[in-house]
Amino acid sequence: MSENAHDAAEEPTPRGLIVLDKPRGITSRRALDQVERKLDVGALGHCGSLDPLATGVLVLVVGKARKIQDLVVRSEKVYDITAVLGARSETDDAEGEIVLTEPAPEPISREEIDAALDAFRGEIEQIPPIYSAVKVGGKRLHKEARKGNKVEAPPRTVTVHELTITRCEWPEVDLTIRCTSGTYARAIARDLGESLGVGGYMSRLVRERVGQLTLDEAVSLDDVSVSDIIGIEKALEDFPRLNVPMQQRHLLLRGQTLRTPPGFPTEEPCFAWVNGEVVSAVNFVNGGTHYRTKRLLV
Repeated sequence: MSENAHDAAEEPTPRGLIVLDKPRGITSRRALDQVERKLDVGALGHCGSLDPLATGVLVLVVGKARKIQDLVVRSEKVYDITAVLGARSETDDAEGEIVLTEPAPEPISREEIDAALDAFRGEIEQIPPIYSAVKVGGKRLHKEARKGNKVEAPPRTVTVHELTITRCEWPEVDLTIRCTSGTYARAIARDLGESLGVGGYMSRLVRERVGQLTLDEAVSLDDVSVSDIIGIEKALEDFPRLNVPMQQRHLLLRGQTLRTPPGFPTEEPCFAWVNGEVVSAVNFVNGGTHYRTKRLLV
């Protein structure tokens, strides 16, 4: 083996995130597969899928960043969507057969639509679309729906922090939605239409933000390269943080116990940072007076 080949074999897998701008018309899995083949940095994971018609932020995790994948999945999301009123879709979006409401309803004013949106702001109960990846009795809803088995998921509690009309040109309404993970934007379009008595579905969705990762920093599928892998630190900025001196870094690596700073809130998940780098997730022991590494991230 040549020296260059040996160096390549010893080169560690990068640890980090890729903020991808998923194009319309392909699944999140297909986008991930294309990035895997292009970058050749090992298996990747993604943090919350987007439907084929959707575009925008798809966060991919590389190497040991897969250890924080679930945390990123659960991060707050921001969507920009178009709801179409006066029609319905079995899939609650433009991928299903569109059935116009008969007779065609009269246009509804922006003020009336905004008033109806009040019911979808804050903590709400939402029924996931029947064409979704939610499991009921161990079976995916979308798979059962395609078999002709009408299985409905039980309502789930989600929180919509912000729901704003940005454009209203009947029958289309553009909405900005800032919400917790697990919220279905197309269900909001569907339920808005039902609350107005005219039906509704979602024709467009752009995911603009996942946690602190935004569309402005996303890279296209055509242009993505290894240089687009960023550190995991930005995704963890909002979590409790312990700043550990460099001389104690080896203690984190060995899983030894360190003293918690007085008055530090012992909330988990919490991460130990050394010189601006996240080294590990920690857990608190001895009633919170001490902590140690729960999961190494380096």
